[in-house]
Amino acid sequence: MRPGRFSRLTKKREQFFEAFKRDYANLYAIYLMMAIVGVWSGVWYLVEAFSWGQWLAPPGHYTLTVSIRHGAMLLLGCAMLYLDDGSLQELVLMSKTESDKPIALMTPREKLFHNLKRRYPSAMAIYTILGIIFAWCGTWGLLWDIPLHPGGRSLLTIGGGLLMLYIDDLKLDEI
Repeated sequence: MRPGRFSRLTKKREQFFEAFKRDYANLYAIYLMMAIVGVWSGVWYLVEAFSWGQWLAPPGHYTLTVSIRHGAMLLLGCAMLYLDDGSLQELVLMSKTESDKPIALMTPREKLFHNLKRRYPSAMAIYTILGIIFAWCGTWGLLWDIPLHPGGRSLLTIGGGLLMLYIDDLKLDEI
């Protein structure tokens, strides 16, 4: 490969991820969450499969209904977090976000959540935590349902998650 070609590919990758982060911040948050959950759940699967001696055990029984339930949990968690402030930053930040807008410029939904956060901060923290848990558990469940041997599923999710995190900025600092 010529040196100029590699730098063009690098520049295109950087431009793609800059536009992805800027134009589709919520999808990028889901992308990062899935990558991080993929790495951590893959490590979990690996340790569990090894400790139970099931490294090469046959794959578990796959059912579509279980995948649909996990997908519904993921969608519910994302919907809860999106409804709150119109973003999914909490999936990556792992904490609730505050609005910078003045109250006069807020929409009725934003005003509602702003007032709830001020009057009932503990309840809103629990709401945010539940949204994060639903999204993470839904993603984890979808990864768990991959019909492969436990060892193969572990390596697939670790490799896929690391690749997703690495191609973004050629670093793994999100872990």
